[in-house]
Amino acid sequence: MEGISRGGGIQKRILVPGPWSSILAEEVISVEVTPSIIIGIHGLTNKPPKETEESWWADSLAEGLRRNRGASERAPFELAYWADKRHPEGPEDVASLAERYEPAAGPLRRFPTDLSAAERIRRVVEKWGGRALDKEKDLVGLGTNVEKLLGENLKDLAAYYATEKERREIRDRLSNVLARHRDKKTLLIAHSMGSIIAYDVLREQERSNPVTVQHLVTIGSPLGLPIVTFHIRQEFAGTVTPAGVRRWSNMADPGDKVALDNNLADEYKANASGITVRDILVYNEYRNHEGKPNKHKSFGYLRAPGLSDVVWEFRSGG
Repeated sequence: MEGISRGGGIQKRILVPGPWSSILAEEVISVEVTPSIIIGIHGLTNKPPKETEESWWADSLAEGLRRNRGASERAPFELAYWADKRHPEGPEDVASLAERYEPAAGPLRRFPTDLSAAERIRRVVEKWGGRALDKEKDLVGLGTNVEKLLGENLKDLAAYYATEKERREIRDRLSNVLARHRDKKTLLIAHSMGSIIAYDVLREQERSNPVTVQHLVTIGSPLGLPIVTFHIRQEFAGTVTPAGVRRWSNMADPGDKVALDNNLADEYKANASGITVRDILVYNEYRNHEGKPNKHKSFGYLRAPGLSDVVWEFRSGG
């Protein structure tokens, strides 16, 4: 039996034979395991106020656990919020948002697991008409053509790479959250540009005292884009799994343009512990209140069955 402790850990109740085994008496012993925390970091563009965005991430995770795993408990969660560093005009108005968190109206489908690696790649390439194969020529910079291809405004990413002060302030938001939970078992979920920030922070910490991340999950990640790997090589002299990461799963919907190159295993080498990235295709089922889909939306990834499986395993001690 187990339950959630006040400290955020899982309290396990173990039944053992009592001193009068002849009458099969039992004693209950409570064992407190290491507290755990799920940390998230959001992606591109302005966001609602931190409290709202953090609540919507937590709601999405809880919806996925409930629908995909039948679990009703909400895991401890904190969001590393950095939108205010890029948008001094203030957060987005919740009432006027076109893409708010809303429970999924339809099913949350599992991506087929019986597809061969070649078939998975074929589906992605077929989706974008072969553009994935030509990305090296098109994505070495950030400009209008790249934004049209990815379907996103990349001003936040351009500023991140152009301004050292801003880059430092954004990274510190995540570094501070990781440091605050240093003594806990950590699942780090990084969406979109947040996956670049998370990767950079974890690689940067290798130079001093790295935080251990039990499981890094990147969702809708642009870490495979040449402009991103170019900057990583410039700063860290290579693309490898961060030293403090014990597991790394990269999840993407084949229809997510930002995660156009979703095969990170080809790009990122194993760290000294032999940890490599595992690429997983999922369905992002997000639709806004008008029924318009967005294959890149964080809420759709957070409730996807594949991510629910990771959270369930993490909370169960895996």
